[in-house]
Amino acid sequence: MSIQTMSYIVIETFGGAEYAIIVTDENGNNKIFELRADADNEAKDCQDGKVIEI
Repeated sequence: MSIQTMSYIVIETFGGAEYAIIVTDENGNNKIFELRADADNEAKDCQDGKVIEI
């Protein structure tokens, strides 16, 4: 039996769902967070960030 760890992404939804984008790093790669607290902090830097568990 394996233990799965959760990962999180942050989606910026400012302007509505039709403009939603995954938050990326300076190289254009999706930011993936292993800790919910880190994802929450990133979402606070967005205008309308949502944390999504994946």
